[in-house]
Amino acid sequence: MAVILPQTIEITSRHQVHLERLKTGEARKYADFLKAMQRVVLGTLAADDITEFGRRRAEALITSIRADLAVIGLESVAGITESALDLAEYEADFEARSLAGLGVDFKVPAADQLRSAVLTSVLNVRGPDQGKLLQPFLKDYTARQLDLVSGAIRQGYYQGQTTPQITRAVRDVLGTIGDGGQYLTRTALQHAAVQSREAVWYRNKDIVKRVRWSSTLDGKTSPQCRTLDGQEYPINEGPRPPIHINCRSSMVPVLDDAFAELREGATRFSRTADGVEYVPASQNYYQWLKNQPAGFIDSAIGSTRGKLLRNGGLSAQRFAELQLGRNFEPLTLVQMRELDPLAFEAAGV
Repeated sequence: MAVILPQTIEITSRHQVHLERLKTGEARKYADFLKAMQRVVLGTLAADDITEFGRRRAEALITSIRADLAVIGLESVAGITESALDLAEYEADFEARSLAGLGVDFKVPAADQLRSAVLTSVLNVRGPDQGKLLQPFLKDYTARQLDLVSGAIRQGYYQGQTTPQITRAVRDVLGTIGDGGQYLTRTALQHAAVQSREAVWYRNKDIVKRVRWSSTLDGKTSPQCRTLDGQEYPINEGPRPPIHINCRSSMVPVLDDAFAELREGATRFSRTADGVEYVPASQNYYQWLKNQPAGFIDSAIGSTRGKLLRNGGLSAQRFAELQLGRNFEPLTLVQMRELDPLAFEAAGV
């Protein structure tokens, strides 16, 4: 029987806080690519009055702008990939060091093995990017952003807008792309962190027997991650973070029962309405949330679900089971009521 050590949850939750700060710094670098895109588009539009162009010439201009942006996009993809691979090496070393206290010399995969783990492992994000590898995920996302820019220019031209009007529309699109690019970077880095640490666990699978999902304990955590918190899976099987764009969840190792004597109380980072708190590491998300004030609960999951959690007579485990379908899609309140109508009656909702 495998054992989850509280220390590993504590180390992971604290480390994820630092990782989020690193991801924020790396995400800000996307602004450099955004500025380059803006110089290309706005500079080209300012050089001529596109509204005076014929259709063929306008389409040629849009094609030219898109080609220039594609070069910048490839540079962006390369930059994010490089950052992800650098992070993978650090995370693998961190994971080995964090487990060194067990008195075992953990093996760290070679750099090429870590690279393979990051680049050839499927991202678990749901939606149009589901099932993609990292580089196709980055390239396809970038291509969609280029579609937005060229689409704004084309729409403005065919609607008879002036060049200044088209320029304003492009600025708005670039603002949206900037936000999306930061989320893209953060998602790629989280994928690299999770996959590199899992590569360490696989390399030491005589000691690490399973893995456990660990979500962030705060009011911003997604429905998927709230429910998956605390779930265990075999190494290299089951869902892995990031399960959605900008996912902050991680995984922790479940060790061979030979280490069971190392069980000791430990804490887990959480952020409540009153600030940072450290709670028992054994708590999962809904166990933790149940102990929060009603207002905080309602702001995190909505007033109806909040009443159901507080007054429906449901355990945290049963409440979690009502949140997601088979493909990890959040269930509606109507679907939840069909599964457990008595709980809704008890809660008065």
